[in-house]
Amino acid sequence: MKRAPIIPKVVTTPSSKYASETPAAPVVDSLIARVSAMARGNTITLPVCGRDVRFTLETISREKIETESKVWVNNERDQALLTEEALDDLIPSFLISGQQNPAFGRKVADVIEVADGSRRRMTAILTACDFRILVGDLDDEQMDSLSKLGNDYRPTSAYERGHRYMKRLNNEFGGNVSALSEAEHISRKIISRCMNTAKLPKELVALFSHPGELSARAGEELSKVFASHEATLLARVKEISKRKAGGEKLDAEVIITELNGVKVKSSSDRIQTTKRQYAPGAISRVKGNQFILSLDTSVLPADVVKRIEAVLLDLQSSAK
Repeated sequence: MKRAPIIPKVVTTPSSKYASETPAAPVVDSLIARVSAMARGNTITLPVCGRDVRFTLETISREKIETESKVWVNNERDQALLTEEALDDLIPSFLISGQQNPAFGRKVADVIEVADGSRRRMTAILTACDFRILVGDLDDEQMDSLSKLGNDYRPTSAYERGHRYMKRLNNEFGGNVSALSEAEHISRKIISRCMNTAKLPKELVALFSHPGELSARAGEELSKVFASHEATLLARVKEISKRKAGGEKLDAEVIITELNGVKVKSSSDRIQTTKRQYAPGAISRVKGNQFILSLDTSVLPADVVKRIEAVLLDLQSSAK
């Protein structure tokens, strides 16, 4: 059974100055073993961002998961991309023994907000299993920390990170990519690639088994194709989607190659222009179905121009 890694215990004594740099996750030995035997209503105290939080285990019945819980708004993971394919590492264990590793969250009014565990939540919905979650009194900083814990197990994709980078760039850094790069401890190039990947239509990203199969480098290349051949690319996305729905198995490399092929096909389909000079002042251009004749009467003999004009007049008469 696949599940999130157990995090070794770490002793930290954070000061207020460095509070934001303290470990994000509850740092305890054998967390799964400690909570596996817990029943609904049992409590456990765990450190989050250097502060102890008392969690109560809640169990939401399968038919109420979507109404009594929701994913925290700042969770980076795109919930629309959590398909059966994307959750194939969790679904088998849920079907055999249910959810063994509880999620983490807080209760706001009558709804539980999920910080760590959005994948488990969706898996519970898809498999009709009850959803187990440890609920504590958490502030936004702690919710963000727990959300990052879940992303450490199954990292978010370049597409999802790109959306977060764009949001931070606009809301926190006034468009200054260098400042964002420094805050994220990531190079400008990677941030730029992720943001370009995030510009791709969601239906394209949904072609992959999970969005992590589309790297930032490949995503950036596809964003260039999308910018110059949008209609053609969307048509290809629709075509591949139909093939997958019909049962065809396509790995990530094949999908990327086929999508990039739009650019090659579009280039080869461009109308070629052929130019020919018959004599000084007499030039023709063939562009698709068009034959364009250019005559320079200051260079060509007058009788040549008259003969050509006679042919055209004859054509005009026969067309009546």
